[in-house]
Amino acid sequence: MPLMNAQQLRAEIARLTVAMREEGARPEPDKAKIQIWSIRRQSLQERLWTIEQDAATARWA
Repeated sequence: MPLMNAQQLRAEIARLTVAMREEGARPEPDKAKIQIWSIRRQSLQERLWTIEQDAATARWA
């Protein structure tokens, strides 16, 4: 997985959120695809949280 900065992570999280919403709105949504995107989005959110925590720690150090 390539390194991403906070802005790129936020953009990818937003893209996955939109894709999940669009897939869920289909008459026959692909639940496996939505689940994979959900897991990926959660992973990206955790990475973003870590980056933000590290930045906050650095400011206070």
